[in-house]
Amino acid sequence: MGSRVHAALAVLIVTSCAGGTKGLRNRGDGPPPYASHDAELFDDAIEPSALGEAGEATLKPARSDMALRERTQVSDATLRARIVTVTVRDENTGRSWLLGLQSLGVLTGQRPPGSEFTVEVDPTNPAAGILRAMEARLVGMTFVAFIREYAVQSTEGAVGEGTRWHFHLARDDKSEIAAVREAAALGEVR
Repeated sequence: MGSRVHAALAVLIVTSCAGGTKGLRNRGDGPPPYASHDAELFDDAIEPSALGEAGEATLKPARSDMALRERTQVSDATLRARIVTVTVRDENTGRSWLLGLQSLGVLTGQRPPGSEFTVEVDPTNPAAGILRAMEARLVGMTFVAFIREYAVQSTEGAVGEGTRWHFHLARDDKSEIAAVREAAALGEVR
């Protein structure tokens, strides 16, 4: 290999370390608690660009998105998914939603959910506004889904019984998928 190739590989390895291994867990460990940095990565949000909304988010190349890189590297799975159901629940705390998703193929990750799985959106989650506006119109739409399972926490912060999937939904296009695959490869180099 030439010195240029070695230099390029060195730069690639150094720049890929920004995400770190924080949040990765061993096979035998249970799901982690849903903490502040995890809540930023798996924010239960749907990117406006995934809905065809033009804006600053669509101008940023997926490959330079450090949050995408870290989400990919610490997720239980990153996959292409289709929303198959949107269920509305009216509760004392307000309206919440259950999104039924169908996996269309795992892009990365060692712990994917089943071929069909459900995520919950509370009234205070970032996706709540989109769900209020679009609800059933989301059925049939496809996304790149970053998924991670967390231990359920009580209001006092103690870990309780059960687990819950938290997510981030991004646009389902070639550039996003290529960026996910690149981020996964960079994570394996470390």
